[in-house]
Amino acid sequence: PPRSTLFPYTTLFRSGAAYAAPMPWAMTFAEAATIPVAFLTAYYGLHTLAGLSAGQRVLIHAAAGGLGQAAVQLAQQAGAEIYATAGSDAKREYLRSLGIRHVFDSRSLTFRDDVLKATGGAGVDVVLNSLADDFIRASLETMAPSGCFLEVGKRGIWTVEQVRDFRRDIRYFAFDLGT
Repeated sequence: PPRSTLFPYTTLFRSGAAYAAPMPWAMTFAEAATIPVAFLTAYYGLHTLAGLSAGQRVLIHAAAGGLGQAAVQLAQQAGAEIYATAGSDAKREYLRSLGIRHVFDSRSLTFRDDVLKATGGAGVDVVLNSLADDFIRASLETMAPSGCFLEVGKRGIWTVEQVRDFRRDIRYFAFDLGT
């Protein structure tokens, strides 16, 4: 093809090279492909939608997973106070090893009372939610007034109307950048 046809593609490739990194040798291509989606999802939710800033409290569900780890890193970088959940003792211990002081069980609704106790009843400013069913209500109950609920779950998610009926003061965003 004539050079003018290739120009947009070669320009894009060259400019994108600044954002490339070598793929870790122990990863498959499929595993490596999830990293940008996880970080873009976390960044879009925490920064673009919620406007997370230093001193705010953020609850990150499934914090030991890919999206959770991206969110933890971005929240730490922003200077937010992190409240995290994970589904096993080993994962909770891993999160503590990262310096996260407030770590709770994501497989029990007790996290709601634990978060409220840890915040002195004030609640969290932002929730990054991937849990379903009764865990959504419990997560909403952990929120401070005028908080932001970021829904990245796949099943049983609430509509804007359901959230509004439950907590009119909450900003609610359900999104999936992976689709």
